[in-house]
Amino acid sequence: MHVHQPTTIGGLDAYFGLLYLAHGVTTVRNTADFEGTSLQMRADTLAGAYPGPRVFSCGRMLDGDEPLWPQAIVVRTAEQAVAAVEQLAAEGVDCIKIYSRLEADALAAVREAARAADLRVVGHVPRGLAFEEARLDDAQHLIGVPPIEVRPPRDQTGLEPASEVHPMIAGWAELDAARIGAVARASLDDDIAHTPTLVYLQTLSVWDRYDELRQMPAATLLPRVFPDVFWRPPQRFRLGGTVTPETWPAFRRSFEQSLLVVRTLQRAGVRLHAGTDTGNPFVVPGASLHEELRLLVRAGLTPEEAFTAATTAPGEFLPETALGRLRAGAPADLLIFREDPTRDLEALATLEAVVARGRYYPKELLDRDVERYRAHYHGFVWDKLLLSLAAALRD
Repeated sequence: MHVHQPTTIGGLDAYFGLLYLAHGVTTVRNTADFEGTSLQMRADTLAGAYPGPRVFSCGRMLDGDEPLWPQAIVVRTAEQAVAAVEQLAAEGVDCIKIYSRLEADALAAVREAARAADLRVVGHVPRGLAFEEARLDDAQHLIGVPPIEVRPPRDQTGLEPASEVHPMIAGWAELDAARIGAVARASLDDDIAHTPTLVYLQTLSVWDRYDELRQMPAATLLPRVFPDVFWRPPQRFRLGGTVTPETWPAFRRSFEQSLLVVRTLQRAGVRLHAGTDTGNPFVVPGASLHEELRLLVRAGLTPEEAFTAATTAPGEFLPETALGRLRAGAPADLLIFREDPTRDLEALATLEAVVARGRYYPKELLDRDVERYRAHYHGFVWDKLLLSLAAALRD
């Protein structure tokens, strides 16, 4: 319920689709389109151009002045908000993604326009706006659980001040049980779902162990350009806010607190969705969802409840009737295991076959094709080509 598409260079979109299926992921929701590829991937997989999951896409995100991502549609006024939603709806998106710098009036107009277009609003609770005021349909990363202060102004050079704190750690030190309870009540009152992306929060908390992370089996599935270039932690990195070596202890503390938040939300009856933020450092397509399920169980869910967050709950939320259920007339997306993973997540390793849109994929054939792709991208030509392209982009 929270992924980002890769570039289409070298067929990486098709490889990502294969990795999802090989790990039993039959549906993904793209929550921001950085390369303009998600709607095309939706069309390609629907047409059977290559094997891949069912794709739902929010298209380009909406943000306020000085957006973090240059691909965002900048929305400053209510009129611009309505126009942006109408534009995205005309493009055929399945949801609207908002980001951290949207102002309150613009967000209110986005919500109203999205409701008129029958589209859900998902994303970050904007800085300086209370979780209770934002009233998103699906809040991402637990942002807004601790109140986030308005970001400080830019200096005269236009650069972000070093004091701008990453939203994954802003306010977490002051978070208490009363505040978590208030967020749970607001979520129930306004029917707000949460996609906590625990695996992404965990990765940020251990990113200083980079040399260990890059040796993980899941990391070696992708071309070397990902772990060796894109995911290598520099001294100061931007992922929605400032990340430096000095911030890692704070990320560790906020990750541990996020487990408590998820436990409280689950016990209160708040809808939870399993998402990962695929595309971020060491959040690998498919494999990261397995880890997300494990972290949901670590937070206090049963294996069956974790599977509900990855099947039935999102199926009720996405615009596809009966998605995420096994019954007559439902989409033919299902997994076949030798053992029951809703009793013990170790049974994830017993996946025998995947059925996606009625097509049957034996696991051994999916694994064979994954290894063929992996060898292709690790071969001399593509390895050097992708590294060269990455170096040019970084320049």
